[in-house]
Amino acid sequence: MIRLAIIGYMESTTTRSLPESVDLMVLDSSGNLRADVGLDELPGYLSDKEALVWCDIYNTGGGQQGPYGRLLAETFGFDELTVEDCFTRSHLPKVDVYEDYLFIALFTFHLSEKRRRVETVEVDMYLGENYVVCVHPRPLRELDRVRRRLLSGNEFVSSSPANVAHTVLDAVVDEYLPIMSRLSAMVDGIEDELLSEEEYPDDTVVLDTLFHLKHELTALRRLAVPLREVVGILMRPTMRLVPEESRMYYDDVRDHLIRVVDMIDTMRDYLAGSLDVYTARQTQRATLQTQRVNQSVQRLTAISTIFLPLTFITGIYGMNFEYIPEAGWHYGFYAIVGLCAALGISMLYYLRRNGMF
Repeated sequence: MIRLAIIGYMESTTTRSLPESVDLMVLDSSGNLRADVGLDELPGYLSDKEALVWCDIYNTGGGQQGPYGRLLAETFGFDELTVEDCFTRSHLPKVDVYEDYLFIALFTFHLSEKRRRVETVEVDMYLGENYVVCVHPRPLRELDRVRRRLLSGNEFVSSSPANVAHTVLDAVVDEYLPIMSRLSAMVDGIEDELLSEEEYPDDTVVLDTLFHLKHELTALRRLAVPLREVVGILMRPTMRLVPEESRMYYDDVRDHLIRVVDMIDTMRDYLAGSLDVYTARQTQRATLQTQRVNQSVQRLTAISTIFLPLTFITGIYGMNFEYIPEAGWHYGFYAIVGLCAALGISMLYYLRRNGMF
């Protein structure tokens, strides 16, 4: 009995640790930042309205029934529909309003140098009265930037959960602009290649790159425009979790998104113009080839026209009849050769004069 009591006491005093790939920090009511909070301590801090909890889950292994899904549902008490959304890819950014928190879905952009494609990673974020929780499938430098600002004791970030959420949005959107600049350079490269002094660029490479960029920009626009609308919803006065003093910072994020959308639209217009240039050059190329073929056919036709009467004359005098006029004439051969030469020269002169040869 004593042994069982000791074991029970040890189990009751053992602090459960968080699952791996979970970064948890708490700024308590005394202003102390703790990064060693256990799972058993977390509910106490969540119930303390003066505390600020930052939780970054950078793994979605196990799905909704795995350790991360249970952490969201059991410890934080989030609705099962939002927990399901964290482990299934959403198609567009969105914001769902609940009584005690906001659920926000957004996407990060990363340009893969090897694949030359824009890769997107979904980030799901919960914004509550005293916490911000982010869920994404792999570590992201955008979220690491938020963590570093919290560790440095940044006064703005540490002042409210709304400011932490703004820092997440700002870090994500800030990564859009360098990618837009690199895509713009690729669009300019297509224009330079089409307008280069080289007579005809590589058709396959130019066309593949052009349509690839057009597809990428369309996909990015489908994510940037709804995110701009999400930020606009967060700025509404009815959003009690985003205080008035924080809305001006959200407006700055929306301005960045407006700039991103404008850059995407401008690049799409450039690509449409480049496609017109490409089509015009292909039409010009086909026209020149047709002209060359027509010129060759015209020369062959002129040659055939010259030799047609000559073939007719030589064909008549080449028949094996015994009685042919002038067949026995001593100068008949020379007369026929002279006639053919004069006729050929006359027709050549006529054709050249009319531009057919």
